[in-house]
Amino acid sequence: MRRLMRGGRRGIAISLLVMLVALLLPAPYPASASSAEDEAAALMKAGADSIERGQYDKAAVDFSNALDSGGLTPEGRALAYHHRGVSFLKVGQQDAAIADYTRAITANALPAMVLARAYYNRGIAYSNTGKVDAAERDYLKTIELTPDYAAAYHNLANLERRRHAYDDAILHYTAAIDNMQGRERKLPLFGRALALEQSGDLERAAADLRQALILDPEFELAQAKLTAISPQLAAVDELPSAAAQSEEAELSPQIVPSTVAPFQTAASGQEAGKVIRIASVGGWRTTATRFPAPEPAAKAMAAADGNDTLVTGSLRPAEALPAPEHSPAAAKQAAAASKSPSSAEQARYRLQLGAFREPDVAAQAWEEISRQAPGIIGRFDYAIQKADLGSRGIFYRLRAGGFAGIGEARTTCKSLEAHKIECIVVDG
Repeated sequence: MRRLMRGGRRGIAISLLVMLVALLLPAPYPASASSAEDEAAALMKAGADSIERGQYDKAAVDFSNALDSGGLTPEGRALAYHHRGVSFLKVGQQDAAIADYTRAITANALPAMVLARAYYNRGIAYSNTGKVDAAERDYLKTIELTPDYAAAYHNLANLERRRHAYDDAILHYTAAIDNMQGRERKLPLFGRALALEQSGDLERAAADLRQALILDPEFELAQAKLTAISPQLAAVDELPSAAAQSEEAELSPQIVPSTVAPFQTAASGQEAGKVIRIASVGGWRTTATRFPAPEPAAKAMAAADGNDTLVTGSLRPAEALPAPEHSPAAAKQAAAASKSPSSAEQARYRLQLGAFREPDVAAQAWEEISRQAPGIIGRFDYAIQKADLGSRGIFYRLRAGGFAGIGEARTTCKSLEAHKIECIVVDG
């Protein structure tokens, strides 16, 4: 009996010791709340970095892991769904993007501006899948939430023009023009010109096309359309006075054709020139900018014969981190060419970043581009090439880089466009 009692006491003591050791050792599971939050923040940042590098499949995985980490707040989860939707949209998974945008919207946790963007982005995905009515509803909701959302007005007007609702399209193109700044206004101007032409108002259509060409002298579709309607304009009974025509001609630069450059559709995310910053957990920041989708020039020109199907450029979403400040030592030069490295001379393809009336303006544009995207453009030299086009005038073309293959040149152009920098590929 005593032996049994001693054995029982020894067993109890051992059990108590095991329990004490277990209490003293750190429990491997579950992870602490702060650890989960740190993991979520790191994954969100990784997703942002992946988007910045154009690695959209990896970005989708990063945001999925952040959602599974258990460390996101309700707002953080909504943002993760939204940005995973952006990743899905960019790799062509439209249905998955729609599902994620819907989760983000119905979570009722998105900041106001991001909520508007979620409706806008879902509208793009709906449009891409042919669900035009749903796309229009989302664009209208975007405008209701953010009345100065220029890209939403533009995309809505495109849909209205294609279904022959020209009055509504003209109204919404006008709203897009009023809320946009800079060269991007050429797209709604071109769209409004198409709607005005179909409505029979050729003079106003021509005026919009000329204004688009002032903004971008190399806007080939606008020049082609203006040339196409010129015979009809000549048949109009009441023509502008000769003096007015002369003044207008001076203000209407002609197109400078490029050899390779496909028509670049537009931009996104930047409304009225403003950059929208989206905050998430752990201090993570990303910037919503634009995602261009180039359309082959031949296809675009063929579509010009049927104005109701012609795409003026659907303004698309993208994500990019703000670029660090960079001050290149690019001197403003009035010379015909600035830098011409031997490696660039041997390459066939270059990036054209604009055509300007003054060489100083072209040099200033290079400095601004270098600040916006130093990681992309910093390794390139640039040249300002003078082009005397006779009656068309003199232009100064800003060109950079040198590529043996067109594929690499186009990829670099897309990367620049993600930083709100217009770019076309030229031969020679």
